[in-house]
Amino acid sequence: MVGLYKIVTVLVGIATVAIAFSGTEDTKETIETRDKSPEVGRNTYISLINATPYNWTKTYNHSYQMNSWDSKWPKLMQPGESVTVYASIRFSPYHPMRDSAGETTYRIEGTKNPMSFQVQCRSGIVHEAYIQFLENLETLNNNKYTEHNLGFSRTPGGVGFVLAGTEDHFISNDGPLDWMQSQINEIGHLPLREITLPRSHHSGQWKNEKLVGGAQPANTQAHVLPLYDQLGNGGIRVLDIRPMLKGGVFHHGHVSVWNGMPNGMLGATIKEMVDMQNKFMKDYPGELFIWDIHEHDARNGDKHFKSLDDEDRKKLYKELFRLQHRHALPDGVDISTRPLNTLISERLRKRGRSCVIVRLPTSWATKKYFPGSKEGFLSGVNFPYKTRWSNTNKMKTLVEDQLRGLREARPSRSSQMYNMDWILTQQRSQALFPLDLESIIELSGEAWKTLFQDLWNALTDETYPNWIALDNIHGNQHKALAMAINKCLAARNCGSLGGKVKVGGGE
Repeated sequence: MVGLYKIVTVLVGIATVAIAFSGTEDTKETIETRDKSPEVGRNTYISLINATPYNWTKTYNHSYQMNSWDSKWPKLMQPGESVTVYASIRFSPYHPMRDSAGETTYRIEGTKNPMSFQVQCRSGIVHEAYIQFLENLETLNNNKYTEHNLGFSRTPGGVGFVLAGTEDHFISNDGPLDWMQSQINEIGHLPLREITLPRSHHSGQWKNEKLVGGAQPANTQAHVLPLYDQLGNGGIRVLDIRPMLKGGVFHHGHVSVWNGMPNGMLGATIKEMVDMQNKFMKDYPGELFIWDIHEHDARNGDKHFKSLDDEDRKKLYKELFRLQHRHALPDGVDISTRPLNTLISERLRKRGRSCVIVRLPTSWATKKYFPGSKEGFLSGVNFPYKTRWSNTNKMKTLVEDQLRGLREARPSRSSQMYNMDWILTQQRSQALFPLDLESIIELSGEAWKTLFQDLWNALTDETYPNWIALDNIHGNQHKALAMAINKCLAARNCGSLGGKVKVGGGE
């Protein structure tokens, strides 16, 4: 088997060389959506997180042509608990499968006003999951009787809903687009190393503009949504940037070099990404954004994809200088120890101000043309963090490895920042000849599913990640989880959550 793999690898390498010699080619082939027909996959997972100090009691169950729907939802969900239920459609030769549906209602106990909500797996060609607010339940940005469309993510993917906080101060999915401003009174006094932000992996790879070697969208495209939507509904505040220079133009790139042969795709231009970032800040001022330039994936495609040299970096800095609201920062200070409200605040928002920090590779700080902190450019010297790349396509391995890395890096909330790469990686034949169900975007579904149980269950008010990176940013479940972590674990405003939080715990 190993010998066969080597032969296949050589053949692919030969094909890659043949294409590489012809240079890059323009390509507009792009994966448009991951929600294919349920004829391929009708089932999904639905997760709930109870991040409130109240018990949730099941009061109603109903289903039609669903496998064990009624018995899978627990009778009681206690504070801090999460549950993941497999929403499985029962096949029937006599009745259309599109008619299948299920509903479960939970009452929130102990609130002054009656509150409840219903989990729904709705009928249809695609069985989308919904959360329906009932009685007096309302959350930040969501009125009574709001219907939250969680969407559909084919098995092994899943969708999730979180309700966090206390009565009159609840937050949930579908939070505001300027979500950091909505939490500034709770977390503004906290340093960056005690705050959680959603991160987008390969942020500029929502489209494929130029082919490099023998790659294809299935093994290079990381997103469907453009950057503006990732920042908006997706809530992304940390961008993973891989600048690639080709034909005198900087693109975000997903390119690897093997035995001197480049292979991959060039995505959106850096100019386009800067324009979208600036537009979002104009539309929704007052937020913090971090552009994290990757240490090893900044290359010049006009020079055989070698690392950027001094003159290349000078060109890149010129592009990045177009980013508005870059924040002048002090020298010699670890920025992660500074409170959030020294960077963004309600006062600055009213003046139309946001904050952008450009984090460059540590090695660049001592080289020519480095702009410096006064221009809003930092390096790993004064903006350090730890990270861990699991390099696996096995979800169990990813969960175990990332949580081990988190525990080692952050035994306390004051520990150095940790970037959690919650990313499944194509392996061997998946990367060489990816099938539709093995694309980067499809693989990400299972990672999203585990956010609301495997990740949440491992967190406490002392040990939680600062950045959570994902592929295929979509919906707002990523943002909702980050907001819940900030409210409940960082700010400690949701009660003890079954021991996850030290009641009355100080800084």
